[in-house]
Amino acid sequence: MIRAASRCAAAVLFAAALMAPSQAPAGAGSTGANLLKSGVGARNLGMGGAASALAGDSSVILANPSLLSDLGARSLMLMHWPGVAELRTEFLSYTVPVWTGGTAAGTVVFRTLPDIDNAVPGEAPVAVSDGLLALTYAWPVGLKGSHGGVSMKVFNTTLGEIKATSAALDLGLTGLWGGAVPLRYGVGLCNLGNPIKLESAGEPLPLTLRGGTSWSKKWYPSALTLAAEALFNVEQDWRLSGGLEWLQAGRLGLRAGGSLSRYARPGFSLGAGWKFQSTLIGPEAAYSLDYAYLPFGLQTMYEPTHCFSIFIRF
Repeated sequence: MIRAASRCAAAVLFAAALMAPSQAPAGAGSTGANLLKSGVGARNLGMGGAASALAGDSSVILANPSLLSDLGARSLMLMHWPGVAELRTEFLSYTVPVWTGGTAAGTVVFRTLPDIDNAVPGEAPVAVSDGLLALTYAWPVGLKGSHGGVSMKVFNTTLGEIKATSAALDLGLTGLWGGAVPLRYGVGLCNLGNPIKLESAGEPLPLTLRGGTSWSKKWYPSALTLAAEALFNVEQDWRLSGGLEWLQAGRLGLRAGGSLSRYARPGFSLGAGWKFQSTLIGPEAAYSLDYAYLPFGLQTMYEPTHCFSIFIRF
């Protein structure tokens, strides 16, 4: 009884879920599994979502799995992103170096949306949630500074009593070009997989090709990082995004970014971070506390959202 009303309301909520300037809803709306379009990580989101060549923490592996190689150590990352309309996104990733010379990571993303009021009198509201589990491996390839990566993802969408599960594959490549201050480039092909089906209706996954560059220059003890990215997906949507980060004295990071896309309003973002070392959880570890201000472009106004993350390398 609830299915027709549930689907209609869920479509609106899923569109609202893509709420960052880097993840605005595509006008075509022809794919399912919208969780796979979501960006994570306060650092890269604060820089416009230009993540495909932006090394630094484990959040960027959802854009380009080969960036995992840059970590080369055990690490833990947590993110909390309360969004518009009571939407919540949580991210957890744990990274370890492996004996093959590569790096492996396990990642969980979970998103809850507001319950849908049921159109059938006496029926309970319909709960909506998305979940993702990813296993990622990255390794050096070819020339020095080049890395390849692959992620295997299993994800689930729940709409009341209706559940749908599917799997996908991400592929990535990064490299360095130039001399003493090289330009990093990266390419990611994400969401290769079978359509996801809610009941008998099947929807293709949001297959996405993204490529970008980043450049960092140090003026001891500070540094400037610039990042840019171009994205194209199967919905015939494109997005250009870019951002910058100024790291003052190796501790305080200030960030800004923006994006343009085919279907969404121009977006912008701001961010900040603080780096420090501590023995709080054992031997001395490096901590990064990050925040991003992410306005979601509504029809006539911008609704602010705030993303928080912590990254620990030990």
